[in-house]
Amino acid sequence: MYRSLYYLVAGNYQKLPQLSGRRYRVIGDSPPVALDCNPGRPAEAPASLPDSCHPYQRLNLFRWAVPEVHTCITDAQGEPCVLLASGPLYANGSPWPSLAKAWGRATRLKRLGWLIQLTRLWDPCLQEGVATSLLSLENIGVLGWQACIFFLVPDLSAPALAALGSSWRQLSPLDPELEKLIEDLVTGQIDQADHLLDALESLAVVSSSPGRSIAHGATHPGRRENNEDCFACDPEGRYGIVCDGMGGHEGGEVASGLALESLEADLIQLSRQPYTPVQLRRGLADAVYRANQQLLNKNRQQGRSQYRQMGTTVVACCLSGPMLHIAHVGDSRIYLIDKNRCQQLTVDDDVANLEVSLAHTTSNAILQINGSGNLTQALGVVAMASLQPTIQTFVLPDDCLVLLCSDGLCDGDLVERSWQTALLPLLTQSDLAAGADTLIQLALTELGHDNITFVLLKYTAGTDECRRD
Repeated sequence: MYRSLYYLVAGNYQKLPQLSGRRYRVIGDSPPVALDCNPGRPAEAPASLPDSCHPYQRLNLFRWAVPEVHTCITDAQGEPCVLLASGPLYANGSPWPSLAKAWGRATRLKRLGWLIQLTRLWDPCLQEGVATSLLSLENIGVLGWQACIFFLVPDLSAPALAALGSSWRQLSPLDPELEKLIEDLVTGQIDQADHLLDALESLAVVSSSPGRSIAHGATHPGRRENNEDCFACDPEGRYGIVCDGMGGHEGGEVASGLALESLEADLIQLSRQPYTPVQLRRGLADAVYRANQQLLNKNRQQGRSQYRQMGTTVVACCLSGPMLHIAHVGDSRIYLIDKNRCQQLTVDDDVANLEVSLAHTTSNAILQINGSGNLTQALGVVAMASLQPTIQTFVLPDDCLVLLCSDGLCDGDLVERSWQTALLPLLTQSDLAAGADTLIQLALTELGHDNITFVLLKYTAGTDECRRD
């Protein structure tokens, strides 16, 4: 697991150095941030986690926007001090600018992207009793395309969606279309988060001139005799797919190949029509379900059951203007890389993340247990009624790279450790093929235990109608 040096601290942070044997040193108090003086040593697994940790864990699917519990240290009186990883902190431990502070210098598209992310968080946060977290502009850090909460704040009572509009009213400046939308939100004319999301995404679609994109993919068997991975991508960057098959030599290759063929046929159609973001998400979900049904049928025809079933993971994306739509099942991953950082957009469908999402333990603790990486779902091995693909949309306001990859490239946190040297330079290079060769060689040197497959999509942003930075 990629280890951070800096953590947000929730609780009595003044006591943290004494409670941790001075492993953690507090370096700031606005917000409270602690430095790990011994990052190479695994964090101690807490005997139990206080209730205040549970919303962070149950919002694990939104890890791009919600910090995750690193560990919890309790004093003699039972008062917890919680360390939070993956929060809105720079590499030196300083906080990202708040939404209020960054708003004035941001482009219109970037602003809409931030509000879209907060809207997506509303219903999940409301369900966990922490929607109040989204109402303070100072509790939201922003950097590039991304918005991230500093701390989850318990609701004293469930806030209405109109409260979100009242919070956004404080942002300045507001263009007329957004000001009208916020007014409709405050007055209750927009009273559901999905309706608000539709309205914001409609504004985002028309907020910039068309960007440009290219894509390139590569695969290598690694040190294995056969390659059960496969990929497909549109050279113009409209879609990309990576499948990692499982089920032995014949089963894995067949499963990934069948899924890829089915998915690509659907994504070609999706990329050729002017669908809305909602329609594209539905189309991606339908494509995943169709591929799953084909593999279930093939397993049934061949008499495969239980551990003999063939299956595959999948990550797929469809790019429509500045809107990136992604689909995910299994432990292949999608990363978004811009000049600021590398962010994993997907959360692996495995035992470790299931246990975290159920608020049973922390990522640090479960990763030390055998079997934590076992998949909880993949195409071909999960009944249609039980399959739960993750479908998400992100706004791309700036030049960036989208990396879809099998675990042969991302195991051992290789992407997180190497993105600045192996991926970031590609933002200013026109030849993705050379960068792909570098990635293959890096994975062979650092890993090589598994098949290595990826698709790289490079997006060059269009001109925002009110670009400021």
